[in-house]
Amino acid sequence: MASDSGGGPEQGGPHADLVDQWVAALDSGARDHVVPMSRDEAFDLIAGLAARLQAAARSGESAEQVAELGAQLARAHFVGDEVLGRSVSVLNAYFTREQDISGARAAELLGAFTTGYVRAFRSWLLTEQESVRVAEITARIRVQEQLRASEARFRAVFAQAGIGTGLSDMTGRIIEVNNAFATMLGYTPEEMSALEVTELGHPEDDPGMWPLYASVLRGDVDNAQMEKAYPHRDGRTVWTNINVSLIRDERGVPRYTLILVEDISERRALRERLHYRAHHDQLTGLANRSRFFDALTAAFTDPDSRVGLCYVDLDHFKAVNDTFGHAVGDELLVQAAARLDDCASGFGQLVARMGGDEFVILVPNSTAEVDEVARCVRHAFALPFEVQGHRLTVTASVGIAEEYAAHTTADDLLQAADYSMYWAKASGRRRRTDTAAG
Repeated sequence: MASDSGGGPEQGGPHADLVDQWVAALDSGARDHVVPMSRDEAFDLIAGLAARLQAAARSGESAEQVAELGAQLARAHFVGDEVLGRSVSVLNAYFTREQDISGARAAELLGAFTTGYVRAFRSWLLTEQESVRVAEITARIRVQEQLRASEARFRAVFAQAGIGTGLSDMTGRIIEVNNAFATMLGYTPEEMSALEVTELGHPEDDPGMWPLYASVLRGDVDNAQMEKAYPHRDGRTVWTNINVSLIRDERGVPRYTLILVEDISERRALRERLHYRAHHDQLTGLANRSRFFDALTAAFTDPDSRVGLCYVDLDHFKAVNDTFGHAVGDELLVQAAARLDDCASGFGQLVARMGGDEFVILVPNSTAEVDEVARCVRHAFALPFEVQGHRLTVTASVGIAEEYAAHTTADDLLQAADYSMYWAKASGRRRRTDTAAG
């Protein structure tokens, strides 16, 4: 893309497509920069950021280094209509096309870039606000001139910022919000200005959030950052990162609170999906080995606790796969997992798939509970399974191990339960055997 002046940056390069799409995206919005910038300067800036982002995606640069690229865009005063949102959309589309960039790495890069932009924007915005405060204590004529100029810039940024921005008084009454904040929650700015801050509370708010906000209103702290859930007008939840800053008058008396709100709903959902996949079996939805060992380790933190394990293996499962196919075998595992999960109904009990047709049920703080779980398992497998039109009778061999945490180790207890299960299977299947670890 050539510049208006005919000079401009050279065409081509490995990042030319990304640069063209990025510049086009920003051109399609309001190009109302606080500091005037020529087309050549804008192109050079975007080209430099694109090249460094592409290099960062492949070289494993730290999140802080990528955040600096977002900060550069904000410090160049690209704060017009939806600058951040349009930039993230273009970068997300680019990373999605790049086969050698994982989804997790792309999310990390986009998150870091967004964080850097918001951080630099906040710093600039607070600097502008500080200039308003300082101007109030200077000479009257100079104050009025500087105040009008600073307020005009602040008003322009406030209204056009791509991130949510709001102002409230010390009683918690919302004075003003920009369009980005109102749209984020399904309101108009005028509708939100009729609300109180407390009306935007959410059941999932951290218990310490409102006391922290109260400390800002009292003037105990000047700034607070937190993750907050907002109720959208349509009933869904909008997850955000918010920054609340206290604004004092020339005497140091608290007057207003300024809030910057960044929508992180998609990033949080991605984080939760990745966390779920990392700790759950993809077929059955049960806990996987990693999550099970974390829970087993936690159960051994109290040396006085009696920990029980119930190791379960389906009898003749291979014959089901060989006779009816893997699709039937997989559905059988899903149904078996559901029955086992119903048996693990006590506090802290966890059922996990260890692999294949082997499962284990953790019973922390066990007395007689592990025996009850084992009986439940045997009764659950006494009923046939209905799988894709087939009525299958599948039994299970169950091994039990139970011991005080102070008398054994997690590995020894698991090994004892495993041995016990194999003894049950060797004794004719459809059985349970008990053993003690140590």
